Amino acid sequence: MTDETVQAFQFDRPGYYRIRGLGGLHKSWIDHLEGLEISTTAWNNYPEVVQIDGWLADQIALAGLMDVLMDLGLVILTVERRECE
Repeated sequence: MTDETVQAFQFDRPGYYRIRGLGGLHKSWIDHLEGLEISTTAWNNYPEVVQIDGWLADQIALAGLMDVLMDLGLVILTVERRECE
């Protein structure tokens, strides 16, 4: 990754993310994902998709969350870093 890319996206700073995964999360995991908004909806051709929105401290926090979601068996569909409105 080039220095220009790192400076443009500032991966070492907080960011607002949206993660979509196939299926759902058991309600007991909501407490472990504190501060994140979790919803389940249909998306594209998928009838049930869990969507997780919220602020993460940096790319390390994102990687940790991804590890947890994969350990839970969630199939990750998308990960987006979103601009704040």
